[in-house]
Amino acid sequence: MFDISLFAMLGFVFAAYAVVGNDALQTLGTFINSNSKLHWGWLFLFAGSVLVVTFTYGWIIYDGDPSWQRLSNVKKYPPVDIQWYHTLPPLALLIITRFGVPVSTSFMVLTVFAAVDGFTSMLGKSLTGYGLAFLVGLLVFLVATRTVEKFFEEHDVSAKAPWGLASIMGLVIAAVVYFIPDLLINCDPTALKEAKEIKSCNKSLGIVAKYKAYAPYIIASGVFIEGIIFLVSRKFGNASYWVILQWVTTAYLWGVWLIQDFANIFVFLPRELSALECFTAMGIILVLLGYTFWNKGGPVQKILRAKTAVTDIRSATLIDFIYASLLFFFKEVSAIPMSTTFVFLGLIAGREFGFSLMRKDLSVDKAWRLSLSDLSKAYIGLVISINMAVGLPRLSQALTGETVTPITNSFLTFVICANLLLLPVAFYLLRQDDRVRKIVTTIALASAAAAFFMFPIS
Repeated sequence: MFDISLFAMLGFVFAAYAVVGNDALQTLGTFINSNSKLHWGWLFLFAGSVLVVTFTYGWIIYDGDPSWQRLSNVKKYPPVDIQWYHTLPPLALLIITRFGVPVSTSFMVLTVFAAVDGFTSMLGKSLTGYGLAFLVGLLVFLVATRTVEKFFEEHDVSAKAPWGLASIMGLVIAAVVYFIPDLLINCDPTALKEAKEIKSCNKSLGIVAKYKAYAPYIIASGVFIEGIIFLVSRKFGNASYWVILQWVTTAYLWGVWLIQDFANIFVFLPRELSALECFTAMGIILVLLGYTFWNKGGPVQKILRAKTAVTDIRSATLIDFIYASLLFFFKEVSAIPMSTTFVFLGLIAGREFGFSLMRKDLSVDKAWRLSLSDLSKAYIGLVISINMAVGLPRLSQALTGETVTPITNSFLTFVICANLLLLPVAFYLLRQDDRVRKIVTTIALASAAAAFFMFPIS
């Protein structure tokens, strides 16, 4: 019982608070902003209930593994004896987030535990997440700016309830999970010869079948939620429609985010926990979550408040729904951990560009500046996590007289290039209104992302 080292306990607490405090921006930020008039205790009770259900369900179905199998690949994320240096990344994250910097908790915490292959898999999935989220945000808000968002601006939240919206949302999600995987995954195992290719194809086809099986349940859930909202709205008025819809959407988002990010917290603990260990850990997370609500999300909330119209409960609901659906998609694609921060920043950036392209009172230049600023800060956090993952274990080995683990040439080249890229990023952050600096930094970051996918790292 509680056979956990002191450093593991410290790392767990640091990671739990840093993760909850940092990612309140992504998952609960719009929820906190839109319900600022409601006492924080009710908001915490709601979010805490979702956490307990998600945590308990995952722990049961995965036989005591609270990470939802995000750490099940022991070659990429091997179990280790927690040392003093493992506690430093979450502590650094704890400090950085106090300054409102959108740092990726997955990179900051998990990189020091991951093998090179584990890190590159996580980075590749996260960069893909940023790109897809940016594209989705851009396309959605190019359409929504002059339709849905215009309606929101011209009508009060209690003016008209858009009956059928919850059912339509369920139908759209069902259509996406039923038809899109077939378009993305197109293979025939009978036409393949290599055993590895056949295995990969069968796995992909299994994912497609799994998605399709979700479709009828998603449609039924949308209709059920619509019925509940209709009954409540009849008694309490149209304004309650959006309140209920946002709370349902927030539960959806908070649940799928926890599935992605529990790994960042529980990497410090054994991969299988007893009931007492498990629920003691959950209790600690709940206390830290309560403090985050009491503190109204903390300093990192400043990023979200700087964006367009996120305090409107209807806009907040739309953002949360899209973000949750993206995380759900990546949850099903693979069990590899990823940076939810990158997905969130990509979605918000695409949204800002969509607004600026369709509205005369907003400039593309401002959207570019805000998006590049957020991405540059996230990149600094990424490089810090890489340097800590490379340097701390080797520093510990040198101090204890052990043989220092060598670094492969390809990975060393990657680390050097990543650090050199800090120069244009820092150059831009010092003067963000300079157009030349924006162009140079944008090209540098885009080129680095392209090079990462083109040249393998071992």
